[in-house]
Amino acid sequence: MREIDWTALRDDLTARKTAAIDDLPALVERFTEEAEAVGAKVYRAADAAEANRIVAAICRAKKAKLVVKSKSMATEEIGLTEHLEKHGVRAIETDLGEWIIQLAHERPSHLIAPAIHKTREEVAQLFAKVVGHPVPDDTASLVAVARAELRQYFLNADIGITGGNALIAETGTLLLVTNEGNADLATSVPPVHIAVVGIEKIVPTLDDAMAIVKLLARSGTGQKITAYTQLITGPSRSADIELKTQIGVHGPKELHFVLLDNGRSAMREDPAFRDALRCIRCGACSNVCPSYQVVGGHVFGHVYTGAIGLVVSPWHHGTDSVAYEQGMCLGCNACDTVCPVSIPLASLITEVRAKAVERIGLSLPKRVLLKQWSAPEAIDRVAGWLAILQGPFRHDGLVRVPFGAIAKEKSLPAISDRPLHFRAR
Repeated sequence: MREIDWTALRDDLTARKTAAIDDLPALVERFTEEAEAVGAKVYRAADAAEANRIVAAICRAKKAKLVVKSKSMATEEIGLTEHLEKHGVRAIETDLGEWIIQLAHERPSHLIAPAIHKTREEVAQLFAKVVGHPVPDDTASLVAVARAELRQYFLNADIGITGGNALIAETGTLLLVTNEGNADLATSVPPVHIAVVGIEKIVPTLDDAMAIVKLLARSGTGQKITAYTQLITGPSRSADIELKTQIGVHGPKELHFVLLDNGRSAMREDPAFRDALRCIRCGACSNVCPSYQVVGGHVFGHVYTGAIGLVVSPWHHGTDSVAYEQGMCLGCNACDTVCPVSIPLASLITEVRAKAVERIGLSLPKRVLLKQWSAPEAIDRVAGWLAILQGPFRHDGLVRVPFGAIAKEKSLPAISDRPLHFRAR
């Protein structure tokens, strides 16, 4: 970060994404027009069910039995892999982390590092089941196994499915950034490419997309740029023979875009939550979140994990999806400080909390506590009880908290034997 003005880049990207969200309906139309002009097919999906139907219909039309997928939170959002499996299409995740959790029958625990909760020993055990013999648990050997196993799927796949880091309206172009190179294979070897992308990923120009590239890797992984950056405009083509354009040379003959709404238009109409549509899925908010660091993404989130997950999940999966998880937010505002598009995550989580309480109400313990806390004399009584109960744990004005591994090294100030207003008389 030393060689850049991060604040200036953040302000610039925030302004660009805000303008794109403001003009989103027109950008959807422009992207559709330009993408179709270069030979792609564009579909619009109002919700997860429609998106799944569209992709399944393409697979059925192509008689596809095997598809390879690169990492895509949009396809996780709609449950695409499970839907395809129900329709007789085998879907193989090709991102290393995604493949690991697919083998473990789990979901991603981080936006950009889906298997961050797995140890190499656990991964070795999973891979051993795949290859049928013990696998060394050093990372080089594990990567070699994944490379060998996944390569056969790339070569035999009928369709490649990806998400998208941005869609460029002026040219109908898809932007993909990866480190492993699996997206390059998924978008070049199979004869058909399907991209499932949320409509909020559309930006007006290539310059806007490059503004995302400048901050996405820096915010997500600390890199200046990812190992691979793809710009895909229509299916593969060549005019090398008599200058006559032919579609489908070394890459796909067909490119299909599924533009996913699934609550995004409703978010855009909300004056507070529309800011969350600026998200570029870098995962920085999870990286600094103290709650996430303790419990992990399988607890702190639904499909989308961390602070941004608490904010967007109600719009995609309903308020109940984070009714419990939102209570884990400490309100420390760390997520606000690192967001590369200036989303006011902490305040939006407070809004989600209010909606959750309105929808499902407060738990009985919270209702009782708040009722007691509303009366000063009740506060004195509770403080008096706690002052007595803390006795066995009190030492030198501090109380050692007996709450297991999470707080084993924590101490709190001891509660006074007499309230301040009594002592100040």
